[in-house]
Amino acid sequence: MGKSLERVFNPRSVAVIGASEVPGKAAERRTRSLLEGGYAGEVYLVNPKRAEIFGRKAYPGLKDVGKEVDLVMVVVAPRFVTAAVKDSVEAGAGGIIIITAGLGESGEDGRRIEAEILDLAAVSGTHIIGPNCSGMFSSSARMNLLGIPGLVGGSISVLAQSGNVIDSLSHYAGINGTGFSRIISVGNAVGVKIHDYLDFLKDDPDTSVIATYLEGIKEGDELVRAARRTIPHKPIVALKVGRSGAGARAAASHTGSLAGDDAVVDAAFRQAGIIRVSNVDELFDVAGAFRSCPVPGGNRVAILSEGGGDNSIAADNAERFGLEVPVLGLETQRRVRPFLLEGMPASNPIDYGGTAEENPHMISECVKACMESGEVDCVYLTGFFGGFKEIIASHVGVLEENTSRELVRLVEQFNKPLVVHTSFARAGIPSINILKEAGIPVFESSERAAECLGALAAYGSSRRKSADARVLSPEPEPIPEVTALCRAVMKNGRKNLLETESRYLLSLYGVPLPDAVLATNAEEACEAAAGYGCLTAMKIVCSDIIHKSDSGGIRLNVSPGGEAEAAFADIIENACRLSTPDRIRGALVSPMAPEGQECIAGMIRDPQFGPVIMFGLGGIFVEILRDVSFRVAPPAARDIDEMIREIKGFPLLAGARGRKPRDLEAVGNILHTLSRIAVDNPEISEIDLNPILVHEQGASIVDSRILLR
Repeated sequence: MGKSLERVFNPRSVAVIGASEVPGKAAERRTRSLLEGGYAGEVYLVNPKRAEIFGRKAYPGLKDVGKEVDLVMVVVAPRFVTAAVKDSVEAGAGGIIIITAGLGESGEDGRRIEAEILDLAAVSGTHIIGPNCSGMFSSSARMNLLGIPGLVGGSISVLAQSGNVIDSLSHYAGINGTGFSRIISVGNAVGVKIHDYLDFLKDDPDTSVIATYLEGIKEGDELVRAARRTIPHKPIVALKVGRSGAGARAAASHTGSLAGDDAVVDAAFRQAGIIRVSNVDELFDVAGAFRSCPVPGGNRVAILSEGGGDNSIAADNAERFGLEVPVLGLETQRRVRPFLLEGMPASNPIDYGGTAEENPHMISECVKACMESGEVDCVYLTGFFGGFKEIIASHVGVLEENTSRELVRLVEQFNKPLVVHTSFARAGIPSINILKEAGIPVFESSERAAECLGALAAYGSSRRKSADARVLSPEPEPIPEVTALCRAVMKNGRKNLLETESRYLLSLYGVPLPDAVLATNAEEACEAAAGYGCLTAMKIVCSDIIHKSDSGGIRLNVSPGGEAEAAFADIIENACRLSTPDRIRGALVSPMAPEGQECIAGMIRDPQFGPVIMFGLGGIFVEILRDVSFRVAPPAARDIDEMIREIKGFPLLAGARGRKPRDLEAVGNILHTLSRIAVDNPEISEIDLNPILVHEQGASIVDSRILLR
């Protein structure tokens, strides 16, 4: 869809259905901003009650224009929207921006109207933007349909589900003298979706960074895929609200209870390479850093200041946002030391103490030494740069301005980002203005400076990894036997597969499973235990019992003989308290699995992102610490490796404290297969493999649970 949006963002003609010049009306503000914003194409104003609007001819209807129209903005009451869309389609419109609210978000009647306009637009391939949106701004067409005066061109494009956020970003841009390439209020997004806009913007030469505000996510799996296509070309910074409302689902599986909405959003954004922020001013500042800064080759930062306190604060902030503060090599320290007071550290952070107060030029010399070093990817200047003139003497101001010019030159020469934190950031001091005008970010917040550098480094890492983003099994390849099994279970009125059925399903996908026998009576249980000749595990098989351990349906370390007979009888007796004999299939008997690291893997079908796979350590790590990771299916090969390694308990798998490493390849194969099952079988809603015992060689899936929608 990307290229076909060209007529939307660069239309040769625009019509406004419901145009007005009545002050305060939504239609008046947008009509005015279109006419006063410098749009050079044809404009057709439609209002059956007016012959003239803003001194221009007004048409009774779009049909009366008698010409093809590229883009139509609709600002009419809900009951007139369908007719307006019909007229727009007949006029050959490439896109229709529907400002009107009170449609799908208001109830059944509104959803019916949305369905009608989508049907009308589908015939001609016309793009529907909105409804319930604020409009659009496109700098290349000098087209302002937002009703916000004073918007100017720039290289940041905005996708937002809130008009208020667009207002705030526009205000920040006005204060900072920056502008936008595109601003799109997506509204209900019944037609053009966020991922469609990303596909257009990734190839848009006027856009260098994409900032987006999201409240709800539709088709999140498509969003992840579109973001992955975009990240090699330009960064995406996202403000997704709803953290506080996220909670564990009341689900029948561990995976479901762990997959809080926000945990999945975080994982999906990380997987896609999207930089996530927490508020609107962060969104503006981080996007602005991408607009003007080079992307670093790594996350190693050199920190410089005239005071140890600021350096310590900066170092803490840097590490918080994923930056490494390495000890500089002896050669770099040797080059820096002549500019420092005797005894001041040159290792990193660099404390140049009082030497800069009378000679700010030495700051640029220290920065140069760091930027020339292969040990440094970015530089973080903190303290009160810009204030030497105010604090020391007026003649220092000229020296400080020259230092700023040299810092600008160094960034250009070495193509490494420099971010400045100073309490004089808003003072309007010439040396600070020189930095800002050259695109070097200057903040009065040490935290924000570190956040922007961390975002730059994180994007650089995502961009480098994008070359290795081959998706595993992207297309469904259903196995007929699995489809038949799921249909039979649902026909039987069940949503959960018996463990015998889930084992059969997993085996069809080639998952290695420990041996097991279904015993329907005590005699069969004793025979199975004797046949194995070792300690066994027994588990109830009953459609009414999902949580076997909670219902007394599991016995471990059962010896052959009389103990096996007693264990079977006990399991069946406990099951009868919760079910009826006709629904109890028996007990599954299997040898006790060899020792291994207990893990959990699973899948849940998330309402925003579709199938999501989960991994973590078992036991206390999942029950109490919730140490798990998620990825949207289907993942890339590196996603599975990263999700295994990002859990806090990974050292236990890697061989901490003299333990031998566990079989990570076996774990990866299980996660890959879970993704395949999820993609192939949309009728499966949740999968729990818990516990999985990971050995030095291989892994044993001790228990499995599969739920259907």
